[in-house]
Amino acid sequence: MIEAYKKFWKGYVDFKGRSTPSDYWFAYSAHVLIFFASYLLLAVFERMDSETGSSDLFTIGVILLLIFFAYGVAAVLPGIAVTVRRLRDAGYHWAYIFIPLIPFVGIFILIFLLCQPTEV
Repeated sequence: MIEAYKKFWKGYVDFKGRSTPSDYWFAYSAHVLIFFASYLLLAVFERMDSETGSSDLFTIGVILLLIFFAYGVAAVLPGIAVTVRRLRDAGYHWAYIFIPLIPFVGIFILIFLLCQPTEV
């Protein structure tokens, strides 16, 4: 998982290569874990702040929120790049990345395409 996560950040502007299913899903699993851990950390600070009313805890919470927001913004371009590479690896055109714009079913169609095996 760590190697896939490193590849995710190293290839943040590589839209021409290919990504294996394991590289794609391990990188996104790492992101889910990071966002889940950050949410829990923010919830702990929010709870402690509401119980104690300490402005220091509030300040720490705001700083953490800004750090996690910056991480999320920084991960957008590599996320798009790895998705395009995964679509290319599965034999689809990169423009299929816009399928989630179809209401209700688009995201499910994209997930189905991303789960397809590598085209030989």
